[in-house]
Amino acid sequence: MKQFLEFCAARGGSLLGTWLKLPTLATVEMLGRAGFDFLVIDMEHAPHSLDQVYQFIFATQASGMAALVRLPDHSGSDIQRLLDSGADGLLAPRMTSVETAERLTRQMVFSPKGERGLGTTSRAGSWGQTPMADYLKRGDEQCLRMVQLESWDTVTAVEDYLAIPTVNGVFVGHGDLYLSSGKPSSAPEVRELTQRVAAAARSAGKLSGAAAATPEEARIYTEMGYSLVMVSNDATIFAKAAAAAVAEARAK
Repeated sequence: MKQFLEFCAARGGSLLGTWLKLPTLATVEMLGRAGFDFLVIDMEHAPHSLDQVYQFIFATQASGMAALVRLPDHSGSDIQRLLDSGADGLLAPRMTSVETAERLTRQMVFSPKGERGLGTTSRAGSWGQTPMADYLKRGDEQCLRMVQLESWDTVTAVEDYLAIPTVNGVFVGHGDLYLSSGKPSSAPEVRELTQRVAAAARSAGKLSGAAAATPEEARIYTEMGYSLVMVSNDATIFAKAAAAAVAEARAK
């Protein structure tokens, strides 16, 4: 398991990742061999069970990547077990208020600053073999606690979310931003707002994240200075490669 925030700082630039949607360990290994820095295991838009996610976290880290998990909802019921599983961080989707962001991220920080319970006998504590101080330090100082801002109102209020002590990263969700505003990620006003988020996070000393549909779009976010840039997802990468192979083989 990496010291994730230290790893991000040491790189000094954008890390490249993708979403994990296919429920298979083979995908994880192939993405690691491809050279991705991290995966986000998607519990919001993919049929992953908690047992599967536990295995994905292990396989992702064993393949040389950081393992982040997107929560399925705002209930917070999976937070403790995902962190005990050794996840390098969590993404909380579809923030609706600063209060919701604070409530969820407080559950990711140990007491008394937060509400996370002690679980040193879990995988995160190497089943009781990690010294207590190291276990607590990794949980409080090295795990990502990133909130996804996905409506026009929440993205424009990015500074309010960055001001939450238990939040150490913000993520722009361009898909749902399009639903709420009718403006695609390529619209000038969205690009300007996206740049503002990266700058605000940098000023606050926190991480920023964005997802891109294509490598070309991913390079735009890298140039903006985003800490974590995601490109496509495993299912779409496979589907497009398969369709291209069939089209090429049948071409006359």
